[in-house]
Amino acid sequence: METIVFVLQVIVALAFFLQKVLVLIDKKSGWLIGTLSAVTGVAYFYLIGLYCFAVLEIGLVVLMAYGFFIKKKNPKVEKVINITIILVMTALVFWAFAGIMTIAEFVSSVGLIFGTYWLTHNKARLGWLAYATAHVLAAVVGYNASQVFFADIQIASAIVTLTGAWKTK
Repeated sequence: METIVFVLQVIVALAFFLQKVLVLIDKKSGWLIGTLSAVTGVAYFYLIGLYCFAVLEIGLVVLMAYGFFIKKKNPKVEKVINITIILVMTALVFWAFAGIMTIAEFVSSVGLIFGTYWLTHNKARLGWLAYATAHVLAAVVGYNASQVFFADIQIASAIVTLTGAWKTK
């Protein structure tokens, strides 16, 4: 089991890093990589006991797929996106108030959800800054969970996202 977790850790960390780089250079394939990363992330976070991140990844599957497939805004699709965000945020707020997740896990999760939403809805600077905050806090969570490789890549991702915020006009 330990080997499977390590392999998933490497795949998730590197694939999400690649997703950030591809989105930064304006490649739509970044959203596809993000979708696949989020699917893999569900299993990874479940196996290491970070259930809040596993639920977050389900929401990210929807938002990342939206980033890949959307060509123009569709009110029906926007409703699905909004419902997804409401459901994930409801779970996160419940877990935060119930003491099931830490402040770092909560803020990181919120940053990833809204960062993805803003990046897919033409609010790039907000999206990149939310991602930067989320990745720094995800590194803290990763180090606390003894997921060092994952945490190290979160720091690298934070640097990429700060580059995106700086680059955005």
